[in-house]
Amino acid sequence: MMKEFDFIEIASNIFRKSGKRKEEVILGAGEDDCAVIRLSNRYSKYLVLTTDSLHEKTDFPEQMLPFEMGHMALAVNLSDLAGSGARPEYFLYTISLRDGIDENFFRQILSGIKSLADRYDVEVVGGDVDFGDELYISGFAAGFTERFVPQSGAKPGDRIWITGITGKAQLALEVLLSGKERSEVPFLKSLLTPEPRIEESIKASSYANAMTDISDSLAISLNLISRKSGVKIEIFEELLDLSELTNFVEYDKALELFIYGGGDFELVYTAQEGEGIEIGRVKEGEGVKLKRKSGESTEIEFRGYSHF
Repeated sequence: MMKEFDFIEIASNIFRKSGKRKEEVILGAGEDDCAVIRLSNRYSKYLVLTTDSLHEKTDFPEQMLPFEMGHMALAVNLSDLAGSGARPEYFLYTISLRDGIDENFFRQILSGIKSLADRYDVEVVGGDVDFGDELYISGFAAGFTERFVPQSGAKPGDRIWITGITGKAQLALEVLLSGKERSEVPFLKSLLTPEPRIEESIKASSYANAMTDISDSLAISLNLISRKSGVKIEIFEELLDLSELTNFVEYDKALELFIYGGGDFELVYTAQEGEGIEIGRVKEGEGVKLKRKSGESTEIEFRGYSHF
């Protein structure tokens, strides 16, 4: 069965320009999480665009509140912009409502969008509402940056940095689906109201060579940087402090969650120097490896969260 990234590749191949494209388009279809357009050669400012779609069956656990759904719909788009180093400015939405959703439910979705938008001074400039057999919320966001950071810029010798420990959202989801009450779930906010790393991304954009958010998994993000940059990435187990996770699960499970768990809106970037948590190095070669404390090197596979 084809997976999400297979379909993304098909769309990228169809829409990617094979010849000369408009000169202001710096990154286009299929080249990164966001499109980048140069607004002015004089001011060297870039318009960064992204879109994302969420739907009930795969993105909204049954225990999720409509306010949290609205928050998530905006957060996934802001996180993509953060992954390119852009400050978000504008947002549009399309909401497809199903039977059983009343006015209060709808208002709570919009309240979730507005609350997060107000926090980051994002203007919700429009939207559309229609009806279908499942709840869908699609968003489109735009922002600006003086220096965009692609996934393809990693250089041998760079160190690898993350803004926070990943795996919390996946752990929360697994506990929630096990039947626990919301009050018993660790890291519930990481799962239901994740915070996009806007300020961290803007700061890192001044010195990072490659960057992306970690919404699907750290493994997928690192593999994308490795493939697009043509480099090898090595993560050192001895640098990892997984104590936040091992308070709830055994170490091997914590390591699995850290590498392959999805839903955390942290950032990973490569740079000579940085801030946050250093976890590895960029080297010449290809692939993504985990250097174990024992000295053994194991492959970090391209897998994580997938919508289907």
